[in-house]
Amino acid sequence: MGLAYVGNQNSSTLTVINTDGDEIVKTIPVGRNPVQVDTSFDRTEVLTANGGERSISVISTRTNQVIEIIRNVTPEPFGAVHADGKLFVPDQFTGNVTVLDAGSGTLIKRIPVVTRILSAVLHPNNQKLYVTSLVHNIWIIDVTTNQLIQSIPKEAIWGLAFTPDGKRFIANHYLSNFAAIYSTCTNRLIGKIPVGIAPIGVAISSNGERAYVTNSRSGSVSVIEIAAKRVIKTIPVGRVPYEVALSPDNRKIYVTNYGGTTVSVIDSKSLRVITTISVGAGPRGISII
Repeated sequence: MGLAYVGNQNSSTLTVINTDGDEIVKTIPVGRNPVQVDTSFDRTEVLTANGGERSISVISTRTNQVIEIIRNVTPEPFGAVHADGKLFVPDQFTGNVTVLDAGSGTLIKRIPVVTRILSAVLHPNNQKLYVTSLVHNIWIIDVTTNQLIQSIPKEAIWGLAFTPDGKRFIANHYLSNFAAIYSTCTNRLIGKIPVGIAPIGVAISSNGERAYVTNSRSGSVSVIEIAAKRVIKTIPVGRVPYEVALSPDNRKIYVTNYGGTTVSVIDSKSLRVITTISVGAGPRGISII
């Protein structure tokens, strides 16, 4: 059984969905305004970055209960990425990535990056963290040394996802309405794919063949055939689709509709919405284990 964890920003809750039957298992109160949902490296914990109260809620995936709240993390936490025994917490307001000890929650370092950080994604080799911003550039942090080691000159980037082999990544150019494929070896552009208006979230299938991009102002999901560098279908979903994630068997795609109270479920074979699940208000982040 797969479990989807959906953070409802305006309800300050976390909805747990059984991906087998698309039924709600539990609704968990978390901190105020959870903006992102991440999982620990071993998938035994789910972490919500609570932008409204400077905290991170830690939820056990065994009991689906909050087991810890890490407080006073940073003014506006926008994620909590677990790597190398640490938590990397991007802050949208200060532009820092705060590094915490994952066990104790104590501060290790604050890494200045850029303001208006939007996402932080760990490379499959677990050695580099890629940080995107609404201002400019993609910023790369070495998670072992906690050092900013490189920036890729680009415009405003929102979502970013790696192919399973880690050789390429797709980044959403939010203001220019296209998804771009880059080489992780050279960080050079391989191809541009026009999508809908204001693309935010992106997820890649486990076989590396398809990418799914949420178009926040078009109310749709673009399905990209990566090898061909083209959109093969555009699927209407709810209002302001935000994040997207695949079920463990890759048979379903889950889309949070931030402008409403629902999650759209898409069948990956027919590429049609097969059900809509009512969750809390302002569903935003999602992680599936």
